[in-house]
Amino acid sequence: MDNGNFIDFKKSFKKTNLSKETMDIINNKGINLENITIGEFSGRDSAAAIIKAMESEEINVVLPIVAFTGTDYGDINIFYKNWEILNRRINQIYKNKTLLPLHFMFEPKLWNALNGRFAVEILKKYNYYTPCIGCHAYLRIIRIPLAKQLSGKIISGERIHHNNDFKIDQFKEVLEIYHKLCNDFDVELLLSVKDILDGDRVKEIIGYKWEQGKNQFSCVFSGNYRDKDGKVIFDKENILSILNEFTYPSSVEIIKKGYEGDFRYIEIVKNFI
Repeated sequence: MDNGNFIDFKKSFKKTNLSKETMDIINNKGINLENITIGEFSGRDSAAAIIKAMESEEINVVLPIVAFTGTDYGDINIFYKNWEILNRRINQIYKNKTLLPLHFMFEPKLWNALNGRFAVEILKKYNYYTPCIGCHAYLRIIRIPLAKQLSGKIISGERIHHNNDFKIDQFKEVLEIYHKLCNDFDVELLLSVKDILDGDRVKEIIGYKWEQGKNQFSCVFSGNYRDKDGKVIFDKENILSILNEFTYPSSVEIIKKGYEGDFRYIEIVKNFI
C-alpha cells in the first residue's frame, strides 16, 4: 500500500488529504471536488454498487476507499486487482465516468471503542453481542467527514438478500440506522444494490464471474453469530436495542467530537453503556 493513498481519519475532518496522483487527475480533468462520490470498496457487492450507482447522471466520479478494521486479513493486492476489474467494467458501459485511484483508511482505536473494549458490558446488558453491527457503523463513520467535503454521498454495497444466506449486519432495520447516521451529518448513503435478490444479478452487473465471498479480505470474526451447525443466532429485539441505545448514539457523538478535535473514543463511547 502506497502511504500517499492513505487517508488519515482525524485529518479528514478538515482536509481531503488525497494522493498526488489523484489530485493530478482531478486537476487535469477539471473535476470539482463536490462532484466526487465516495465508494465503499471491498468485495463483489461494493463493486456492483458503484457500477449501479453510476447509472445516475449525478454520479460521474467515484473515489473508492477501502476501510480496514483490524480484524481483516489477506493479500492487499486483491484490492488493486478488484479495482482493475471495476475500472474496466466502468469503461465498457459508460462514457465520461471516472474511477479515481484506490485509497485506504484505518482507525483501530475507533473500532476498538465501538466493538471491542465494552464487549462484555454489552453482552451483560443486552444478553447478545456481535461485533459485526458496530463494525459496519465504523465503516460509515470513518468515511463521513471526507464525504462532507466532497459530494456528500457514499455508495455502499450492503444487500438485504444473499440468495439463501443471511447477514446479521445487513437486514432492513440495521441499514436504516446506517442511513440515519449518515443523514444526521447531511451525507446520503446510496444503497444501490440493497434489494438485489440473486447473486447472479450481481455478477451480471460486474460483467465477471465473481462468486460471493471471493477476491476479498477475510475476517477473524467470520461466523461469530452462528451456532455450531451454522445456523444464525438472531435476536432482533436485542440487536435493535444495541443499535438504538449504544451503537447509533455513540457513532453520532464520535463524529461530533471529531469536529471539536476530541478523539478520545473510549471516553466518548463509555457514556452510552
